[in-house]
Amino acid sequence: MTAQTAAIAAATLPQTNRHEAAELATAQHAAMLAVLRGLDDSAWDRPTDCARWTVRNVVAHVVGSLADGAHLVTTVRHTIAGRRKHRELGPLDALNEAQVDDRRGWPAARLLEDFERLAPKAVRARRRVPGVVRRIKVPASMPMPPGTPMGYLFDVIYIRDVWMHRIDISRAVGQPFVADPADAKVVAQVIRDLGRRWQGPTVRLELSGEGSWLLGSGDPSTSVSTDAVEYCRLLSGRNARPTYTLTGDESVRQLLDAARIEF
Repeated sequence: MTAQTAAIAAATLPQTNRHEAAELATAQHAAMLAVLRGLDDSAWDRPTDCARWTVRNVVAHVVGSLADGAHLVTTVRHTIAGRRKHRELGPLDALNEAQVDDRRGWPAARLLEDFERLAPKAVRARRRVPGVVRRIKVPASMPMPPGTPMGYLFDVIYIRDVWMHRIDISRAVGQPFVADPADAKVVAQVIRDLGRRWQGPTVRLELSGEGSWLLGSGDPSTSVSTDAVEYCRLLSGRNARPTYTLTGDESVRQLLDAARIEF
């Protein structure tokens, strides 16, 4: 089978369902914990690619997000606190900053303990959210495409967030990013979103170690290969410079560089 035959139309990929999401979230949490347990004391206060946040702040945000997932009342409290204390930020950034505020300055051991305690609770709670709630549209003030259902946050975005922050932490401490088998499904959901919004010529996109997809419909006029992690960092809006190996329409470079996906 050739690589071209193996490429999958990105836009036709199904969204992760609640049961798959529970397994995937559990795997991502375990992979994150493995990274955090390997950090020395000096690593926790190093700056990351996330503006304003150190490694400790990133972990505080992730743990705060797990608390939100496990307890609705915590989500409400973070939302209100973010609006009051961080008026200069958008609603989502303010919520995230309130999560950090709750655990700002916590020692590593306490953050890890909270992570381990909350992760399974958040996975169970998000999986059990009823369909009627999952179908509710996210508020227009949130940086999501109009009409995005809450289930997309539970089953896709929260998992994607943990994966990307694992990358942020690895970069901050100067360690190679250690891929987990579950990462491929996270990347596939990123490329699914890219494929559903793609407006350019049909492209065969190969991401190192993660798979090949078709952006657009019909036979591809262009083939591109690049690094999966670096390209997803770019899609997230981080300061990334992926190197493309491209055959075909050179204008595709600009389209790939300009694309952005919610993380």
